[in-house]
Amino acid sequence: MTIIRTAFFEAELTEEQKQDFYQYMENEVVPIIRTFPNNLGVVVNKPEAIEADSHKNLLLMMQHSYEDEATMLKALDSDSRVRSMLATKVIIEKYNIHVHHINFVCS
Repeated sequence: MTIIRTAFFEAELTEEQKQDFYQYMENEVVPIIRTFPNNLGVVVNKPEAIEADSHKNLLLMMQHSYEDEATMLKALDSDSRVRSMLATKVIIEKYNIHVHHINFVCS
């Protein structure tokens, strides 16, 4: 049973701020997350169209997956995770971005 750790990033940003955010995430945060132990892969999704007004400020959905919950928990307890949290903190504080995590089970 695969576990998919998903992070949703939301904020009301200008186009210039969005581009800065995307570039920072791709260059700084995503490479760190790729180093999480036993990570099966990282997927980064930018919205093309958002139908629900309640989610109009969604900037990004990032996912990384693991064989099972125990493997994910070990990855979340790693030094790589600490580094990713510190790197992410820089950009979320810069733009007051809200982050929501949801873990999905893929059967």
